[in-house]
Amino acid sequence: MNEAHSHLIINHFPIIGILFGILVLLIGIIAKSSVTRRVGLFLFLIAGITAFPSSKTGEGAEHQIEEYSESVMKKAKIYTPEQMEEAEEMQEHYIHEHEEKAETFMLFAWGIVSLSLIALFLEWKKKSMALVASIVVLVLGCLAAYFANEVGNTGGLISHPEIRTEK
Repeated sequence: MNEAHSHLIINHFPIIGILFGILVLLIGIIAKSSVTRRVGLFLFLIAGITAFPSSKTGEGAEHQIEEYSESVMKKAKIYTPEQMEEAEEMQEHYIHEHEEKAETFMLFAWGIVSLSLIALFLEWKKKSMALVASIVVLVLGCLAAYFANEVGNTGGLISHPEIRTEK
């Protein structure tokens, strides 16, 4: 299994984990259930942690997709040099956009990991600030969900040209 394959497997965990974390943590806050809040915080922790290998494998996937695209176009022998150059530039554009969004998302992943650990500690110690910490994590999680969606969408544009909107 190469890094591109690993990236395609791992990259869904942070996105899905954040969505489940939001749902469970919101239920825990509304229901005033410390146990449910802990589960939600743990889901956020796992989502944040899985963002790191997703980012790391993305670097290797970038190189592999560039090499693969070039190789396929050369073997096809139906593209003019201008068409090949245009296709490579487009591919680089989509990869760059995805990488930029992923770097922004990683800032939120660090925040989610850090704040989830703090909130879990406060929940475990039954501190009065535990509920406030959970709300802060929930708000950060909602922001992170937006950026995770952006990362997922731009990643899809790389390998799914059928979803691209420009002509």
